[in-house]
Amino acid sequence: MISLSGIDAAALGGTSAVLRGVSLDVAAGEAVAVIGASGAGKTTLLNQLALMQAPLAGRLVLDGAEPWAQPRRERQRLRAGIALAPQQPPLPPRQRVAVAVLAARLPQMSLVRSLRTLWSPPDAPLALAALTPLGLADKLWLRVDRLSGGERQRVGLARLLVADARLWLADEPLAALDPTRAGTVLAVLRQQAAERGASLVCSLHQVDLALKHFPRVVALRAGRVVFDGPPGAIDEDLLEELYRSQDEAPPELAPLVQPVPLPQAMCR
Repeated sequence: MISLSGIDAAALGGTSAVLRGVSLDVAAGEAVAVIGASGAGKTTLLNQLALMQAPLAGRLVLDGAEPWAQPRRERQRLRAGIALAPQQPPLPPRQRVAVAVLAARLPQMSLVRSLRTLWSPPDAPLALAALTPLGLADKLWLRVDRLSGGERQRVGLARLLVADARLWLADEPLAALDPTRAGTVLAVLRQQAAERGASLVCSLHQVDLALKHFPRVVALRAGRVVFDGPPGAIDEDLLEELYRSQDEAPPELAPLVQPVPLPQAMCR
């Protein structure tokens, strides 16, 4: 579905490479966890997958097309098939939760319907269906500024569940959640993505949950992919090296573990 080859990329608005020589394929319907220490490049990788900023070098292909070689209108069409849930979702504080969730569908709506959604959302049952498995059914008509940090993060994830997208990207979706809630939320994301045939890529600090819930794990260190394979192939030595101080990593850091080709059955 989407392929990165030799990508160098900067953080949003930046000019210095954060990702260096990243090559990664994500198949249709695949579920991938991205792990790594803070500053390893996880958010920058998700922004590249979301077509938020052109790479400094390398090639990105989405559904057989190179978005950054296309006219802006075509790139916007391709971007409409991607849903990104940032760690801190941009939710207007005075907006009702139902409206905030349904905003994910605005790119597919006509102007009249989108304006109606902002004032009197006709698709409120759809928002409720997305909020319910995330434990927020009773927050449907509450204002966003009445929510806790964890509730706001789950509202951002509910946007994924209503988006008409084939690629779901979640950046640290568990940062404001307690351990019990975090496991439940990951299970919901995995189940919903699988039911809709959507690809799911999550960046996570919770390594134990990444290994438990995802059949494929990509590990980043100093902007490079140092592991790509099944969770069972990750050992304590790799994790210790992955999370030691980034300052100790040499610029020419080589992969700690060679990427492991995945059988087709593991890509579902």
